Amino acid sequence: MMKERFWASFLLMLCAVSLARHMPPGAAEASPRPAGTVRVVFIGDIMAHAEQLEGARRGASWDFSPQFRRVKPLFHDALAAGNLETVFAGERKKFAGYPSFNTPDELASAVLGMGVSVVTLANNHILDRGVSGAKRTTEVLDEAGISWTGLAYGGVKPNEALLVEYGGLRWAFVNFSYGSNTPFKSSASGDVSSEDVYLNIISDEAVKRGLESARALSPDMTAAFFHWGNEYQFVPTKRAREIASLCVEGGANIVIGTHPHVLQPIEVTSSDAGYALVAYSLGNFVSHQRAKPRERSVVLAVDVARDGERARISRVSVAPTWVSSTGQRGHRLIEVVYAGSSDRFNHAGLNADSLRSSRIAGAAAIDFLGAAKSPDAEGFYTIWDESSPDILPKSRRKTPE
Repeated sequence: MMKERFWASFLLMLCAVSLARHMPPGAAEASPRPAGTVRVVFIGDIMAHAEQLEGARRGASWDFSPQFRRVKPLFHDALAAGNLETVFAGERKKFAGYPSFNTPDELASAVLGMGVSVVTLANNHILDRGVSGAKRTTEVLDEAGISWTGLAYGGVKPNEALLVEYGGLRWAFVNFSYGSNTPFKSSASGDVSSEDVYLNIISDEAVKRGLESARALSPDMTAAFFHWGNEYQFVPTKRAREIASLCVEGGANIVIGTHPHVLQPIEVTSSDAGYALVAYSLGNFVSHQRAKPRERSVVLAVDVARDGERARISRVSVAPTWVSSTGQRGHRLIEVVYAGSSDRFNHAGLNADSLRSSRIAGAAAIDFLGAAKSPDAEGFYTIWDESSPDILPKSRRKTPE
């Protein structure tokens, strides 16, 4: 049954690509980053399967930074956020990959070293090692200097927004999950202890409260993150679309989805704030899910301009990525690779088969998302630009439901 569902989903993606090829191409290509704008970038699932642990092992220590070294330039001069789909429960609880993740603390420093300073924790794996594992995860992140959202713990209330100041702007982040693989405490009763851990669960009421919490912070931009949808499906669920609309109506400028482990459409729509962006799923940024197309993703860049006291989205672009896995057991090398056509990225040492596979995966991702045909000087492909309104994301056109 799972195999049949996967191939059915794959055919849906091919249909979406086929439809797009019959649409008029975007008029502008290779747009540069607008001068005077502030950039925020988003990535999908940061996972840590057993093969990734094996590749990071250095005797008695661990080093995950080589997994990200080739794509580090994509995070230059930007505020970056991603979904942390593992926990830092400590060595005593034994490190492991799927289905019950527990990763060495060194992954936190590697993620920060890559350029990611905000992570979301509301996902189905955050309680893989129980409440104590979730608590320790927040402590490791705090010590590393990485901000987090999605849990209520240690003075953070359920559905409470996180405020980050960057680039002269105030950014509010809220985060919710459809649920957890492990039983969790509900905060619906309103009786919340700071010593317990509560997972922010998706509901209309919870989302409204989260957005109210964000508005109270007087942000310039609000981003809502959701762990939602169906795994390996290339189109968002009806419920995801409903929640995304609720967010845009409630003042969110950006909506980011994870959990399907594959790319889903990216939309730019009009809103009271000017424009709003919805990315239904960014797929796996790093993992060892090798079945196509789970090994590909994009780094999503959102450029924000300011007119007086008002901030607005001025450009949306993506840089395709692909996870390379080479070598044999005990000598495995796993790397996130830039999968676009720009030559400014270091591909030295990447074998010919991996480079070819990355380019094929990148071209498919760019085509699926309806991006411009050529990258800019930083390796990003434009999806939408306020100066070229005829560039429409593919998902705003007819796609299979």
